[in-house]
Amino acid sequence: MVANAISKILGAVFKIPLTYILHEDGMAVFGVAFQVYIMFLTFIISGFPLAVSKSVSEALAKKNERLAHNTVRVSAVVLCIIGIFGTAILYFGAEFFAFALKEEKAVFAIKCISPAVFLVAAGTAYKSYYQGSSNMIPTAVSQVTEAFVKLAAGYFLAAALISGGAYMSAGGAILGVAAGELVASAMLVAMYMYERRKVSLYYENGERRQILKTVLSVAVPVLAAAVISNAMSLAETTIIRTGLLSAGLGEEKARYIYGAYTGYAMTVFNLPSGILATLGVSILPIISGATASGNAERAAKAALSGIRLTIYLALPCAVVMYLMPEEILGVLFRNTASANMLKASAPCIVLLCVTQITAAVMQASGRITEPIIFMFIGAAVKLFISALLIKRPEFNIYGAVIAANAGYLVTVTINTAAVKKYLSLKYNIMSIIIKPAASAAAMFAVMRLLKAPLADLPSIAGLACICAAGSAVYMCMLLLTGAVGKNEISKVL
Repeated sequence: MVANAISKILGAVFKIPLTYILHEDGMAVFGVAFQVYIMFLTFIISGFPLAVSKSVSEALAKKNERLAHNTVRVSAVVLCIIGIFGTAILYFGAEFFAFALKEEKAVFAIKCISPAVFLVAAGTAYKSYYQGSSNMIPTAVSQVTEAFVKLAAGYFLAAALISGGAYMSAGGAILGVAAGELVASAMLVAMYMYERRKVSLYYENGERRQILKTVLSVAVPVLAAAVISNAMSLAETTIIRTGLLSAGLGEEKARYIYGAYTGYAMTVFNLPSGILATLGVSILPIISGATASGNAERAAKAALSGIRLTIYLALPCAVVMYLMPEEILGVLFRNTASANMLKASAPCIVLLCVTQITAAVMQASGRITEPIIFMFIGAAVKLFISALLIKRPEFNIYGAVIAANAGYLVTVTINTAAVKKYLSLKYNIMSIIIKPAASAAAMFAVMRLLKAPLADLPSIAGLACICAAGSAVYMCMLLLTGAVGKNEISKVL
């Protein structure tokens, strides 16, 4: 979580000076190219991290280290082949993807990001091995290094290509992402090869085929989910762009609003969910190993701990973003045009984070297809509401925000009920909802009272003081209400 937080903060820091170079038009191009990359990357490798981590954790739970390493070897070959094809398709299909998203100026940027598909695929099996063995240090080191390289290379290339216009500069910035992935994957491979030398490896008869079958049995359903999810993400982007035009906005104004929404508001919004997604990765080997060894009680305890911790950490993030969107955007980007968008999105942070952790719990326990179905239902609700509201002038981009809140609310409701059923969990509503909500309310009240008296402080100092005071109150309230016990704190310390 610490490494993920650092990398996400560095990612936001990367975008801060970038916005000064690219402005809204260039950020719109950057956002479209990056979305195409993420969509395409998810299309071709999604499912493999979960499948490899799950298989490794199950093998290690049965004390079969040789099988764990052979799983990595087979998966790495498959992923490299897929990555080569993926990079080629993205590079040569850049025009198609750019025009499909109504942003023809993103062609160069999409071509620049295409090598990253192979680079990520090449490192995925090795990262998944470490995650499956509950050793997050290599992942953390590579993640932070990737963020630093992306920051340095991306900003340098963006500045170097600014003479070619904002769209060329956006391509240079996004090429920094590929540079970061190159270094990160190289580090993971080197660390893994050094560790693997201790184990004598060989394949038993038919073992390669069985490993591939096992990995694909998990990866293919998750890949299907990724295809659906990213197709819907693509559809959402199209709905937003065309909906803004239908709302009476001109092409330049629509691009400006979309750039503000994705480049500013969503950059901040995605920080908490990106950081807390690590919880799902961390509990996967615990739940998978416990399930493989028949320890249902351990699996249930890990699931409850993950859900509870996610709620405790997501709530204060939502409070800060709801109460201080202008201050956050002003400090980060010196641009508060999307403050109301961020404020309206704040409740969605908790819903999204809980959706992520509950889906991870189900997949770790062997329920692979159920989260896919539930995600599809929520995404369908989101698209339907978006299509209805965005084209109406009184809503425009806020229709997307309302739709996101509604979609995640539907998904998290179904997910939590499913987790309760599949793992026989007993939710303590007082502990996971009422007490943290009361603590968050106290945090909100204190921060609101402090806003006016501290308004004259420099923006960074004022934001830091208010957030520090609010966080202190939140943590004290968690202790006073008994939501967090002294024994839990001692375990952490």
